[in-house]
Amino acid sequence: MKIDYNQRKFRIVKTSGLGELDQSQVFVYRQEGEILSCSYNGTQVRSGHLLGTVNSQDGSLIFSYHQINHQGELSSGICKSKPEMMDSGKIRLHERWEWLSGKRGKGESMLEEV
Repeated sequence: MKIDYNQRKFRIVKTSGLGELDQSQVFVYRQEGEILSCSYNGTQVRSGHLLGTVNSQDGSLIFSYHQINHQGELSSGICKSKPEMMDSGKIRLHERWEWLSGKRGKGESMLEEV
């Protein structure tokens, strides 16, 4: 399933683990070819960025992220995301992520296109 994520907006609907993201954050993805990027901030995150690739066959994503929270702590991690097309025609993303520096732990999140 080929998906163009450029300018699509996503919001977290649920998450587990020791993440610092919440439902107040909206992620606006930018895509050029197979490269995906996004800048974000929110209640707990002062500044964050993700950079990764889009699999042209199934629309899945793999990206690294780094962010600075409001306490000034820098953390980074990696995420794999699998898309699901909802009946509404919008995309739901099922994510598995893991902190690699700063924070520790793993978790899962679900994002939906808004």
